[in-house]
Amino acid sequence: MSYRFDQLTVGFPGKTATHGGLGWASVGLLRDDEHTILVDTGPPQYTALLKERLAALGLSPQDVTHILTTHLHWDHISNFTMFGNATVVVGRDELEWARTQPPGTFLVPDVHVARLVAMSERVLRVAEGEEFLPGVAAHLTPGHTPAHLAFSVEVGEGRVLFAGDAVKNRYELATGEVDSSLDFAASRASVEALRDILATGDGIVMVPGHDVRLALSDGEVVTLGEHHVDFQVFLSTRHGAQPRPLV
Repeated sequence: MSYRFDQLTVGFPGKTATHGGLGWASVGLLRDDEHTILVDTGPPQYTALLKERLAALGLSPQDVTHILTTHLHWDHISNFTMFGNATVVVGRDELEWARTQPPGTFLVPDVHVARLVAMSERVLRVAEGEEFLPGVAAHLTPGHTPAHLAFSVEVGEGRVLFAGDAVKNRYELATGEVDSSLDFAASRASVEALRDILATGDGIVMVPGHDVRLALSDGEVVTLGEHHVDFQVFLSTRHGAQPRPLV
């Protein structure tokens, strides 16, 4: 059992010193003859982008059958509501944790979590080791959130390991030192567990939460791609002035 893999968005490992995180997260697409699966759905500003990227592949949001949710932070789940036919796969313990957090909890979008709880008929609550989709395995990777899940998936060219924010970027994979965690010791253990999966053989690549695809070669982190980011700023008050690229 294997899927075709496309990466709809490449995460970006950046945050601002003044306005918080950019939240540009990785979003993956998996397809076979029966399933069209998204892995996370990104932040609110991805709504039009996801529709555009799906359309380029001949798909619409209504074609998505499943959404795999690594964890319940705003930059990874904000667009699940536009996929009206999809079953949302979420960690059982992750949803229970998020459900009990008070409004205003750091990074937890209480309105989206409440929607997940309310639409129980389309939410599949899973735990590590459960068989919920063919060729897909869930790995408990706590730390960033208490019950964060990573997913490993058989694809035509090998395996893809969707790390979510258990490994946000190349630095975290290389060093085991993470930024933003509710339990730093658990996060370090999760990074090591994911490194062990990556080291089990050729053809395994990682999609981190906020970076290009990564792999290990002789224990060293290898980047598989480049970032392409275009900023524009609007600083002129003159009518007809064009936005200026910010490089």
